[in-house]
Amino acid sequence: MRTRTATAAVVTTLILTGCSSGGDGGGKPSPTGTPAAAEKARTTRRCVDAIAERAANRGGAVRSHPVPEPCARLSDADYLDAYLKGVEQAHRDARDPSPEESGKATGDTGS
Repeated sequence: MRTRTATAAVVTTLILTGCSSGGDGGGKPSPTGTPAAAEKARTTRRCVDAIAERAANRGGAVRSHPVPEPCARLSDADYLDAYLKGVEQAHRDARDPSPEESGKATGDTGS
């Protein structure tokens, strides 16, 4: 299982470094503040969450197809990124329980 996670991390790093070359942006700001970019970010977040949930429900094993409904509008490259992030998120969540879960496990009431 660690091999898959490590492979996913390497692939993600390669994809991100390959796409982030210091090309000539002409000094123009990136369009991350546009409504389209905000919608894409929301869609990507929903996709990552859907994949993470699917992976958590299947013990970390999740196929890339069929594509979850929240991911249907993403390009292939964006879906691949979301898929890898979703699997990583599921593994991270399984390894490191949230503070609420760890408090419940120890009987801590937070007082």
